[in-house]
Amino acid sequence: MDLHHVGLAVSDLYAQELFFRKVLGFSTSYRYLSRNTPGLRTVFLERGPARVELLQREGFEPPASPGHLAFEVADVDAEHERLERLGVAGLSAPRLTGDGLRELVLSDPEGNRIELLARVRPPPRTRLRGAIFDLDGTLVDSEENYFEADRLLLAERGVTLTREVKAQYVGRSNDEVLAGFRERFGLSDPVETLVARKNELYLELARRHTAVFPRIARFAERLRALGLPLAVASGSSPGVLETILDKTGLGSLFRVALSAEGGPSKPSPDIFLEAARRLGLEPDEALVIEDTQYGVEAAKRAFMTCIAVPFATPPPLPDAFLMADLLFEGGMAEFDVEVAVRFVCEQMPAAQPEASPQG
Repeated sequence: MDLHHVGLAVSDLYAQELFFRKVLGFSTSYRYLSRNTPGLRTVFLERGPARVELLQREGFEPPASPGHLAFEVADVDAEHERLERLGVAGLSAPRLTGDGLRELVLSDPEGNRIELLARVRPPPRTRLRGAIFDLDGTLVDSEENYFEADRLLLAERGVTLTREVKAQYVGRSNDEVLAGFRERFGLSDPVETLVARKNELYLELARRHTAVFPRIARFAERLRALGLPLAVASGSSPGVLETILDKTGLGSLFRVALSAEGGPSKPSPDIFLEAARRLGLEPDEALVIEDTQYGVEAAKRAFMTCIAVPFATPPPLPDAFLMADLLFEGGMAEFDVEVAVRFVCEQMPAAQPEASPQG
């Protein structure tokens, strides 16, 4: 009998996975969103022979003794017969888990959970069925237009905005940026007024020119050609989102366009979960393409696969980028459409020939 893994029930799956990866040097073996136990998410991590399972269930706080031990055995059913002969109380019947293990469960004298198991099916694979793109910094280069809109907005109020100050707010929503400016510069306007005026200024600039990142646009076209439904999930206002998609011609690629304005902003996973719902996807069936640490964290908190292409983020990259499933550390200059498409094809439900690029 060999120790198979140690299981830990956790309340913040994202933070715990990041800790095991960054601090302890583990790598993620697989993630599993249970269909049999609603709300249960598990992550298996490995470092050499050591394995750890992190478990989080919505609405449940970890018990005072949150761990379990799992031992690998040659024959689970034979072990069950042996333990029955010993008269072990509270012994569960062997069962097949959703992630491919045959297991039985018993408790030690103090009630700690012990699992005896054997793998009978390969670990679950990610099954990507759709993709969600961030807008600003991912599909379009809006940094200069947003800086200019902020600069003009503050200039109207007698404040000079520097690029160094603006850099501190990259990746935050309009509401958060302008609330920060309001406090920092002692502005009297309500945040809602500042947001409305900034959107006016930004739209004037965006209508004149908004640069599309051609390789990301080509990647979106390739995913469409593979039959994946696409969404845009952005912190920009609905009016800005609609204008940019129309002005750039990107709108025809996306079935869903969703703004987070008025709701929780990234790193909250809410906008990605809603985008997946509108695409008819479970969270673990969705791919997110993001450029900021907040977007990557939001994607992983939503239990989604993430491709990260950092933009306007000077090195060293924030820890959140460690959680990306595919990271182009050098940003847009390093992004490779073929590598990204291959990554997606490897995780689609069935092996199929790649469709030819369109558009």
